[in-house]
Amino acid sequence: MAFLNKALFEISNFQNSLFVVFIQLLFIILSFQILGYIHVMHIPVMTKNDFYTFLVPSIFYSLSTILSLQALMKLNVAIYVVIKRCTPALTFLLQSIILKKKKLDLKTGLCVLAMTSGAVITSIGDLTFHLESYIIGSLSVIFQSLYLLTVQRCSEQKTSSEVLYINSLVSLPIVSIILLIFSDELSNVQSYNGYKTFSFWLYFLSSTFGGGLLNGATFWCIMKNSALTTSVIGVLKSILQVFFGLFVFDRLSINTNTIIGIVLSLLAGTMFSYFEYTSKHKKSFTSTNHIDYEQQNHQSTNLSFDTQEIATNSENPSVYVADETRLRQTSIH
Repeated sequence: MAFLNKALFEISNFQNSLFVVFIQLLFIILSFQILGYIHVMHIPVMTKNDFYTFLVPSIFYSLSTILSLQALMKLNVAIYVVIKRCTPALTFLLQSIILKKKKLDLKTGLCVLAMTSGAVITSIGDLTFHLESYIIGSLSVIFQSLYLLTVQRCSEQKTSSEVLYINSLVSLPIVSIILLIFSDELSNVQSYNGYKTFSFWLYFLSSTFGGGLLNGATFWCIMKNSALTTSVIGVLKSILQVFFGLFVFDRLSINTNTIIGIVLSLLAGTMFSYFEYTSKHKKSFTSTNHIDYEQQNHQSTNLSFDTQEIATNSENPSVYVADETRLRQTSIH
């Protein structure tokens, strides 16, 4: 997705990121309406309570998406991916410090430090260093982490399609306000002279369609996939994006700092994903063993009770005599 957006910004020279986000959100909403109209899927209903619940996550989502595209316009794709790769680590830190849901240990702490150090070293080796874009990219990481933390709370009773639809509905007016009041992109869109070129429509439609699919796949992946699948795909995607990002569009000046920084960041990200998966797998295994132990305890208790009852009856033969007499009387009647 980063390559499609970068192609739209660089090759077609359509540098209107707010308008791109607006169209992507509009595409998601219209897709739900069309699919609901032809009875392919159910259109989620957003209540007043849903609006207030998803307002804060949608604000974080809008800011994260807008800032990400703003950073991508000026940064090399490889540098952009290295910065965005810090999102899982920052999310982990915020969960540990703010929500107290994760226990911060030495291994994961070192991974977070190494990933951040890798991004810093890479920026030092970037000869086309653009401070504003680095700051914007870092802010997008912060807002994306806040979005991921808040949307997890809101989506406990919702399906992935409901979360995607409601998030898009709430985010659309937020992006519209920013587009109309805080930017001059509408005039830039009107004065753009590349609408007659094939390359513009290829990249613009691909970016719009791909953005909708990416959002849908992200929500579905969060709610359906295992930790291993999500982690492995995330790491592999980052490696491929960094590799191709070095050689396409504005080629990155490859030197010692960029190589060390990128390798350090990717290795730390891979180790972070591995530690996270093994930790979750261990907790799941411990929980399963605990449940099995409780079931065995329950079964042994029942067996012990039955044994005691048999022993008690065997010590009182009159019980059997009474039962036999009762059965004979019943058969006679």
